[in-house]
Formats: sequence, structure tokens, C-alpha cells
Amino acid sequence: MPSSPTWIDSPARNLLPLILLGATASCGAQTRDVTGEIAVSSDLTERGFQTPIRRPIVQGLVTLYDATGWSAGAVLGMQTNGRRFGRAIVRLAYDGVLSNDWQYQAVTQYYAYPDNPAAQLLDRLETGLSFSYRDLIVAGASVFRYPHTLDAARPMRWALDLGGRLPLDDQFSLTGTIGLSQVRPHGRYAYGSVGVAWRQGPWRATLSYLTTDDRANSVYPGNTAGNWSFMWARSF
Repeated sequence: MPSSPTWIDSPARNLLPLILLGATASCGAQTRDVTGEIAVSSDLTERGFQTPIRRPIVQGLVTLYDATGWSAGAVLGMQTNGRRFGRAIVRLAYDGVLSNDWQYQAVTQYYAYPDNPAAQLLDRLETGLSFSYRDLIVAGASVFRYPHTLDAARPMRWALDLGGRLPLDDQFSLTGTIGLSQVRPHGRYAYGSVGVAWRQGPWRATLSYLTTDDRANSVYPGNTAGNWSFMWARSF
């Protein structure tokens, strides 16, 4: 069954499977199809920025795919740090095929952090367009709107992401991502990751090292240090 793991951890790290699996859903589905996924991650890092609660997060995803290429989904995540903190995402996407080798996806999604006043500054509307070549390379651009954030809170304005996958065998792949984000009013910074991914049937896992350039610390002080991140997931 198709799945859409964009909601797990760093968007740059998961940009490639988002496009590839979404395109597979749009090409192969003949009727509406409902899928789900549950995942446990060691942390929540978004484009090199570690969110305020630095704890493992459990997330669940439900997606409705239509044979025309449209899909709608919802995500609920939960972290604990003496009390529970949630994250919710709703998304609408369209997957299209340009040729046998090229696919694209247009997506709009809203992120909300209702239980954490500090993290609510990260509430945002994100719209993006991405293109993928086979199951190996994907490139995308995104723009953001933050409804609760002033310039002093350093909101992102846009981001460019490039991701790749090098298969080692039927189960393991090497992965890498790189991205560039414009943050108002502090300028741009770069982020990226390298890692290994494993998949067998409905199970998958990733181990990645996430890092940023020196400019990132001036944009998000104390929240951009390089770190290892692990994710485990099962689709239904």
C-alpha cells in the first residue's frame, strides 16, 4: 500500500520518499485508497532546526488517495517532557506523471503546535512543488506563511531542497540531502543530511546525521548543532 512519509522528521531528509511514494499512489491506484503509517523518531528536526522539545516523538499518519492523483492526509504527533506536547499537520497534494522517468507533486500543508506556546511560533502554511527522477533524485521549492510570528521570531520565507538515494541492495540505500532556506530578516542558511535507509515490506528505518552551516546558528541560536537521528516506521 502507498504511504507518504513527509511528516516524519526533517522535510529535507524525507522529501525523496514523499514524491516517490506519492507518485506511485497516483499512478497505480484505480479507486480511492486509505493508507496509514505510525513512526517513532529520536527527535524532531525541521530543515536543520531542532524544535523546542528535544525528545523522541511518536507520529501517526492517515492519507486518502484518489485515482485522479489527489490525496488528503492528517498527522498527529506527540512528545513528552514532563507533560505532553502535540503536533498536527493537514495536507492536500496532487501527484502527476511527466514521463516514464519523471514525476511531480504539488502540496499544501498546515503545521500546528497547539500544546506548546513556544512552539506555536512554528505554526505555518507551507506550499511546495517538487520533481523527481525515477526513485533516485528529487528537487523541490517551498514557500511559507507564519500566522503567529513576527520578524523577531525568525520565520522562514522559502526553501530549496535536493535529495538523493543510492541503492545498495533490495533493502538498504545510502541517502543524502541538501537545502537552502531564507529566514526573515537574518538571511540564508544551508542544511543537509547523510545517512542510510532500510526497507522491508511495510517496515522501514533511517539513521541520519543532520547538520547546518555556520550561518544557521546566528539564525536559530543553540538549535542547529549537528546530531544523529533515528526513525522507525510501519505502514498499513
